[in-house]
Amino acid sequence: MTTLQNTTIYHEIDFLLPAQRFNINFSYITQKGLPFVREFVLRLIHLAPMSMSQVATFFGFSRKEVQEAIGDLVERGELMLSENGRLTLTEKSRGYFTELGEVPRLSLLRDSAVYLSFDLATFSCLGKDNTSEKWKAGLSIKVDDENASCSETQVEKHFQRQFHEILQKGFLSKSLTQDEKDSPNVYTVNSVLKVKQMPVRLPVQFKVDEDGRSVEREDFEQLKSSDYVHERISLELDRLARPSNFGEIARAMIDIGDGETLKLFDSKGSSVSLQFFEDLAKLESNSQKKRKTFIGPIYSSANWELLQKHLAPLIKARRERKTDVGQTPFRWLAPSDPYWGKSSNLQVRVSEILSMASTKKKRLYSPTIYLPVSGADDQKTARQWKWEFDPNTDKIHAMIEGFLGGNVEVMHFEGEFVVVVYHVSLPDSYPVSLPIGFISADKDVVSSVGRLITTYLEGSSGFERPNDCGLLSRLGRN
Repeated sequence: MTTLQNTTIYHEIDFLLPAQRFNINFSYITQKGLPFVREFVLRLIHLAPMSMSQVATFFGFSRKEVQEAIGDLVERGELMLSENGRLTLTEKSRGYFTELGEVPRLSLLRDSAVYLSFDLATFSCLGKDNTSEKWKAGLSIKVDDENASCSETQVEKHFQRQFHEILQKGFLSKSLTQDEKDSPNVYTVNSVLKVKQMPVRLPVQFKVDEDGRSVEREDFEQLKSSDYVHERISLELDRLARPSNFGEIARAMIDIGDGETLKLFDSKGSSVSLQFFEDLAKLESNSQKKRKTFIGPIYSSANWELLQKHLAPLIKARRERKTDVGQTPFRWLAPSDPYWGKSSNLQVRVSEILSMASTKKKRLYSPTIYLPVSGADDQKTARQWKWEFDPNTDKIHAMIEGFLGGNVEVMHFEGEFVVVVYHVSLPDSYPVSLPIGFISADKDVVSSVGRLITTYLEGSSGFERPNDCGLLSRLGRN
């Protein structure tokens, strides 16, 4: 759980916004300064027409020097003799100035090219980096089909509108801004070619205030406007919305023997009370029960630190132990919740759990992750899980959904500690499910929850329908 200015983050979800990468060829006008003598002769005559001798006197030039300087400017078409015999600016050189006495700037037309990415919702320029982001570990946001089909036309328009901002962010070639006084402007976009489509990842923190009420989501810094994207996010959340499962959660708490977490909700079971949470946290800090309650997904940075306080010392001790400890089960059962795992954080944590299970010399524990499917023939869900958890599918089992109603996530390190997370759906109060749970190293609690897991995994949901479907990679194979 993370608290920021009287708000508490209760969920962290990544949203995947469609974006495309483009090759943009364009012409731009750049204004360059002039060499010293050329600049100051033109600036002098811009103030008032004068004779060659007056120019020579002002700069202290010899007759030969002033003839060379003036002759060069006449050849360039920047000076001419007026009817009264005085030197004056030509129409060409008058165009170098916008105000009397200012520094003359010479306009040049040049060509350039750049690879840039734009999102397909607001067409904000996202930068020049070629990302390898994939459509996984997040919720996809749908945008208007026309935005994708007409993206090249849209990017041509938005590139011109955002040109100076793109330039200031350093997304264009350094040659465009070699002169600090230079201020290039786009002249025309010659071509825009779509190169590839990919998602841009938008992490969203869902928060509650000190009264347990949902707080408005924050805008996205990388987008010019967030309103349209928030609308699309709300549509996706509405599509995934589920009815309240508080009754099922309460029954799961009873099955686990957890009377503490239930106290964090108001009498109607419609929202969580942060005051109750703070009170419980104080009691736990002074208790011998070896329990810590938290809000938010276990794979969030703050809650993962809580887990590591239990896991890290175990790993250290097991590395030093001479006896064989590699067969100790570490089971992680996922819930049937549409928001679980929709964050890049999850795969980082999964990789940690799997990689820390062994050293070069020995195994320290045996991790298995159980992911819910509707049945052994649920190929669609199995394919999605394989895509999400690649390349770690050799440690992933499919599990018939329904463990503790399908709303509870458990991490169980046999004989050591247990993590229980209730994924509470309260649609009248919160737009996404509210993960809330505890970590306990109490031997009785660890043992009790372990028996629940074993009973479920060794049980079945029907004739020849074991709840543990075995390795995910083999699901559906005869």
